[in-house]
This record gives sequence, structure tokens and C-alpha cells, in this order.
Amino acid sequence: MVKSAREKLVSILEALKDRIASPSDVIAITGLPRYEVLASFHVLEALGVVEVVYARGNYKLYRLTEAGEKLLAALKNYNRVAIEVVAEERPADESTEAVSIAGTVEEAEVQAS
Repeated sequence: MVKSAREKLVSILEALKDRIASPSDVIAITGLPRYEVLASFHVLEALGVVEVVYARGNYKLYRLTEAGEKLLAALKNYNRVAIEVVAEERPADESTEAVSIAGTVEEAEVQAS
């Protein structure tokens, strides 16, 4: 059976619930392809859904942030989830011009199926 993108995201987030794990741990738990899990971690980290708690070389351990826990709960409990995006400018003394993006989950209404 082919999993939807939502089901894959939920399985990745559930694999991180209440634990610290590496992408390899999540691959073993979910059975998802390595490239999908690694790509997901890059996006989830950039959005503030997961955070690195340990890094040595290329080896990293992650955990869910509060936003990640809210997102997981919303994805499991609601048919439709709205995400508020808040952009904050970085201080001028930072060497990058990137904009920091933090996603927060808003309570969503359940749509009748």
C-alpha cells in the first residue's frame, strides 16, 4: 500500500515523539526510503518542527520541538490543518540574508467527509 505524503509525515513525526533519534533510526522505524526521510529532516529543521540536539560531523540527533508536537497532534486529529507562518528578520550582524521562518499550528476545523 502506498502511503500519502500526510501519512509519511505523521510516521516521521511519530517516530520522533518522546524520543531523540537520528534519521537512520527514523528510517528503521518507519520503513520509508532513506532519501525521503533525509529530505524531510532538512525541511522540518528549517521550519522549526524538529531541532538538532547533538551533532558530530554528519551524524545528528533530532527531537520534536513544541511546534512539531502541535503539528503531529493536529495532523492526527483533524482533516484539515492551517499553519501560520511568522517571518522574522535576522539582526544586521548575521552573515546571511536568509529570513527565519517559524511555523505554528493553528487549531483547524474538522471538515465533513
